[in-house]
Amino acid sequence: MATAPRARPRRAAGTALLLAATLLAAQGCGGSGDAPGEGAAPAAETPRRGGTLVVALRGDVDSWNPYTAGQAAAANVLELLYPRLVRERFGAGEAGLVPWAARTWSFSPDRRTLTFALDPRARWSDGSPLRCEDVAFTLALQRDEALAWDGAFLKEAIEAVECPDPATAVFRFARPSSYQALDANDDALVPAAYRAVPPAKWAETRWETRAVTAGPFRIESVKPGQEAVLARDPQFWIEGRPFLDRVVFRVYPDAAAALAALEAGEVDVLDKLPPLRAKELVARGGLAVVEAPGLAYTFVGWNALDPAAYVADRRARGCAADAPCAESAADIRRLQKSHPHPVLSDPRVRRALTLATDREDIVQGVLGGYGRVGVSPIVSALGDPFDPSAALPFDPVRAAALLDEAGWSGRDPDGVRRRGSRRLELSVIADAENGARRDALDRMAASLARAGVRLTAEPLPRAEFLARARDKRFDGVISGWRAGSRIEPQAILHSDAAAGRGNNLGAWSTPESDALLDRAAAAASPAEALPLWREWQALFREEQPYTVLYEERTLVGLSPRVRGATPSPLSPYDGLEAWWIAPAAGPPR
Repeated sequence: MATAPRARPRRAAGTALLLAATLLAAQGCGGSGDAPGEGAAPAAETPRRGGTLVVALRGDVDSWNPYTAGQAAAANVLELLYPRLVRERFGAGEAGLVPWAARTWSFSPDRRTLTFALDPRARWSDGSPLRCEDVAFTLALQRDEALAWDGAFLKEAIEAVECPDPATAVFRFARPSSYQALDANDDALVPAAYRAVPPAKWAETRWETRAVTAGPFRIESVKPGQEAVLARDPQFWIEGRPFLDRVVFRVYPDAAAALAALEAGEVDVLDKLPPLRAKELVARGGLAVVEAPGLAYTFVGWNALDPAAYVADRRARGCAADAPCAESAADIRRLQKSHPHPVLSDPRVRRALTLATDREDIVQGVLGGYGRVGVSPIVSALGDPFDPSAALPFDPVRAAALLDEAGWSGRDPDGVRRRGSRRLELSVIADAENGARRDALDRMAASLARAGVRLTAEPLPRAEFLARARDKRFDGVISGWRAGSRIEPQAILHSDAAAGRGNNLGAWSTPESDALLDRAAAAASPAEALPLWREWQALFREEQPYTVLYEERTLVGLSPRVRGATPSPLSPYDGLEAWWIAPAAGPPR
């Protein structure tokens, strides 16, 4: 969930239906019918070994260790260097996992143990074999409080990793659950050799000078803030891969500069292509645009608490400004009762705000159609758990009736609704650097004005925006999350996530919602969890703690010389070991 305040980005494992990338303009790209990463090439072309691929990177790789990297740009690059036990495909649960560092895996009949047979060919870049010792070290590291990894909660049901021999890793679980294989697989494996650096010192270590990796590529050189060069790892265990000799990740300061470099032929790959420019590139020809299902969505989150009362309550409890302090879900529930937001604590108002917003206009005007109207934090790409009946339509008539019912029936001469002496005016904070979201907010404000609601944008410098969002000093906040294919709305909308400046920015929760989230998270299988997720989405529909504006598509721009590219919802560089360069095409200028 990339652009709202959050900890280090994490690529979650796949739990949804198989979705291949869809090719919009076929110039030079692999066909769209293959599973992501399988390296399809146009008929009559044979993959060619050699060449250098140049990728535009917006934002630098701030650490070359997957457990200390904090920038969104780093996560997908590090996937090329550090392996996981299995390769994640955007597929159906465990059926969506394919061999990677492990060749096979199997559950015991009671699903309390999961055994991985490691690939004997897998080697770290220092020449040592990848062993069970590395798997056990990684789990211990993930749980180490000195490291404070943000995904540590994924390991709560894992009791231990046992090593009956160097090539076998046995995970023992306290109980069966829906995501056992995925929990074992998250996140990257790191070598036991890394124990030479105490976890408390990992964040301050320059890992590019001491990285020990085991992927299709290894680090060749790094110029911070400029570029990083990855070279083919000659020890990579899949014969004949990767095809490319090198991948150069070149850092650009902003989206405009990166796009200009793609158009000028200076780079081969640009992910997060601006949607409105994508249509232009397709129409003009010469460049390819690959579209894949997206896991990111943009929302306006509504504050359930009186912002001033929340700040005052923190101060009374001795909490310093903009800093964590002792705060519990009980504190949040107490404030929900004693100091609710004077407008937005009413679910009828929140529902009316969604009904009165023309979200299709936003999808077309801001995304150029490369997206869809949002429904809930369980995005449509997740398949069966997504419930389309949870969608609220654009219905200004119903919105007006709800506002009247909530007491906002008076009108001032300028058309703004009134209840007693209070006008229906709301302010939404926004990251001033995100132009697309500012445009979306302007369109939303125009829709709501027709319903008698005055919505004003408050663009803020990024640091101030993040601090205000964490401290709940807003009526509304426009931001976005990138969902994992593991379903985890409890991480953003449970009462526990509202405390301590957590990811439940608007501090919304209800006992019913918390209970459903807890039960679904503890379900022993996806089938058992499914009706609970459906019930939770029905509750979300009525409560509308978010107005989910849109789900974004993944758009990747490619030069004509690139072949075999299959970006997926999980990574724009998915299956990069199977990408190749057409022999007749020249290098980027």
